[in-house]
Amino acid sequence: MSGIIAAAVSGVTWCFCTASASLCSSWCGNDKPSTVPPSASSGRKRSVLLLAFSVFVALIFQYAVAPRLQEDQLAANAPYVGELLVEKWTAGCTGKTNPELVEVCSGYAGAYRASSSAFAFFCIFAIAAKCRSTANRESW
Repeated sequence: MSGIIAAAVSGVTWCFCTASASLCSSWCGNDKPSTVPPSASSGRKRSVLLLAFSVFVALIFQYAVAPRLQEDQLAANAPYVGELLVEKWTAGCTGKTNPELVEVCSGYAGAYRASSSAFAFFCIFAIAAKCRSTANRESW
């Protein structure tokens, strides 16, 4: 049963990612063939879009997800994953005894997760662009 659920989630995720990539390509455009070296402003629209998206995800993690992943919330009672999610989201906040401080601390942890992922993404693609100048246009 869990295999069917995993396959369905993977299929929906693939469809969402493919549609998102198509939307990004149509919004940002691709005006040159991939064999032509990019200009200095190549990829700026896409980068700003991804940065804005990562800020949006960080805010969602901090103010919407983290408050719901506390020990006294319904997410803690979810079968199979409830305890694990609460444990991972509040792992760095073990010294805090006040529930409000734990909520704030786990919110910061959620924002750091999104920000760290965005940082890693931009560093990896900066190295790729330095190694191969047409990598940005070929991958989009």
